[in-house]
Amino acid sequence: MGLNAFVTGGTGFIGVNLVQILTEHKWNVTALHRPSSDLSYIKRFPVTLKQGGITDYQSILQAIPDNTDVIFHLAGDTNLWSRNNDRQQQVNVRGAQNMMTAAKEKNVGTFVHTSSTSVWGSMSGKEISESVVQKGGDSWVNYERTKWQGEQEILKIAGDEVKTVILNPSTVTGPYDMNNWGRLFFALRDGVLPGIPDGVVSVTHVQEVARAHLSAVENGRHGESYILAGEDCRFSEFVHEIARISHIERLPRNVPTPILKLIARISLVTAAMRGNEPDITPELVKLMTRTNLSYSSRKAIDELGYRIVPMKKSVQDCYRWLCDEGYL
Repeated sequence: MGLNAFVTGGTGFIGVNLVQILTEHKWNVTALHRPSSDLSYIKRFPVTLKQGGITDYQSILQAIPDNTDVIFHLAGDTNLWSRNNDRQQQVNVRGAQNMMTAAKEKNVGTFVHTSSTSVWGSMSGKEISESVVQKGGDSWVNYERTKWQGEQEILKIAGDEVKTVILNPSTVTGPYDMNNWGRLFFALRDGVLPGIPDGVVSVTHVQEVARAHLSAVENGRHGESYILAGEDCRFSEFVHEIARISHIERLPRNVPTPILKLIARISLVTAAMRGNEPDITPELVKLMTRTNLSYSSRKAIDELGYRIVPMKKSVQDCYRWLCDEGYL
């Protein structure tokens, strides 16, 4: 296509996959990165790197080329520890405001925002589609609340001047996943997973999420959200598949939700005493123990050509990449 893209969060898990697909389609890509970002993977692709941060408006303006056609805003803070809530607020809300304001100032035609299914908050007993009213703004989990707020700010600032498409992935894994759900491979290998929660996850393949970003530029409708969910499964099924493909025989036991909540509270106290981040938090327990919940990707399938990949394929591709890179 030869279009000019500006990407935030390009050094992250989904971001690297998007950059790979954009460059394969002959896009000219400029990627924003923080001074502390690991550039080893994004440098594998022909991109122009610009240093800055989404909470620093002037650095954004200086980094975005004047001829930018599309901004892909993937940068976000996925923190699930209340001590970091102020930082998360700045990144997920103020950062979103800055990016859309800069897009308008730079006369960018299209803005694709990577959000999350977390904006729907706590729901049970129904299939969630884009027509279901979002509850994330009322959530006590700061991640859910700030992702919801970020969406609202982007749409408000965009108005009718910038074509804006919002994508809402669920549980994403696949190549380049070291720090998200890919951490389960290491936790199982090292025997440090405290237990398997009794929840449901919707596992989606990162490459399909990245392709949906590309499709959203041409096929996405202004002001619309698109759920990018995957195969629904019990968390235990997800963990057992990771163990199976990793040849791990000893698995932790399933842990009832009340016990996990207690472990999380104890972990908070221990972390405060030691001055480190807890391994498990009440927020994480909440996200891992949802049941009777399902997301519909029908709209993305019909309009963006999105595909749902079997959970086992997503896990397999993540495992192969971790092995190829020498992490396993």
